[in-house]
Order: sequence, then structure tokens, then C-alpha cells
Amino acid sequence: MSHLNRTAVVAVILGLFSSACAPQSEVVKLYEDPSRESKTYSRLLIVDISSDPNQQREFENQIADKLRQAGIDAIPSYAQLDASNGLRQAEIDKVSKELGADGILVTHIASVDTKADKAGGREEIVSTCRRGDPVDYFLYDRMVVKEPDSVKFAHTVIVISNLYDADSQERVWTIRSTCFDKASMSEVLQQEADTIIRQLRFDELIG
Repeated sequence: MSHLNRTAVVAVILGLFSSACAPQSEVVKLYEDPSRESKTYSRLLIVDISSDPNQQREFENQIADKLRQAGIDAIPSYAQLDASNGLRQAEIDKVSKELGADGILVTHIASVDTKADKAGGREEIVSTCRRGDPVDYFLYDRMVVKEPDSVKFAHTVIVISNLYDADSQERVWTIRSTCFDKASMSEVLQQEADTIIRQLRFDELIG
């Protein structure tokens, strides 16, 4: 293998290693009730506070689906609660009691940082021979084909998640999770749901 080829291979490997090591998400624990007795929650009401009902529905469904996959009974709140204008705790507690939840997971997106990278479209000249000698330059019709510009988005999103005990109505746990450089909000919500549930399990709040 030539020196040039070895250098190229090393560059590719380093690029892949760097990409693999780039953080996908980051979690900071903001609060944990120091007096909390050891307790795991098995039936959670999921409440996303959002002015966008479609986003609320998607995020609550993502979290609930992943909790169910982990063996936890989870109920999205969007069918019972309208969070577009905010919610009062009394409303959430009432629905939680009606549904028999032992815990309430409340999330909201605290910030969204979106970067756009615009790439110009490539131009290509397409030539078509009209007649005669195919090597004669002047016997060709030429057309410029231009590909459209493309825009790539990178969303970095911070979500605050609070867990409340349904019986005592007290907050027992809060985290701030950050998801980095996702191409769409759907990818963001999926990654955030994974991060939140992983942290709940790590902190032994779910089985």
C-alpha cells in the first residue's frame, strides 16, 4: 500500500472514530428528593407542555411507547389534557387519579437552536448530437441542467423533565437533557425519549 493510500485510510478511520465519539445527548440532574424512599413507578402519566398539539402528541407517544417496551405502563395525556395554553397541577392530578397512575412525568422543551447549512446546486451540461459527424462540436445541442440548492438543518434541543409522585403530588426528580445536531424534530424527540427513559432506569425510578 502506498504512503498516500495509507494516509487516506488513516484519515477515514479517524473521521469515523471522531463521529462515533461525538455526543448524541447530555444529561444534567437538576433535582432529586433527598428524602425519597426507594420506590419504582410502574404506571406513568406522560404530560408534555407544548403550544404545538402535534408535537405534544408525538413526544408523549414516543415516551409512552418506549416505556411500554421497557415493561412500564404509560399513558399519554393529550387525549385528556390540552397543554397548548399551559396546565394547572390540579388538572394533571385529577386526570392522574382517574387513570390510576402512580407517577406523573412532565416534560417541556426549554430551547431549540437550529443551524442551517445551504449547499448550492451542481450544474451539468448535457450535450445531444443532432446529426452528422459525432466528433463535430458544432453539431451538438447543449442544455445546462442545474440541481436545486439543498439546505441541511441541525437542531440542538434542551428538554426539562420532572417526575412527580402521584400520591404525595410532590416532585421527586428533575433532569435537563440536551440532544445535539439532529436533522429533524422527529429525530430530536426520539433521542430525547430514549435519554429520559435511560436516566429514569439508571436512577432506579422505573423497573
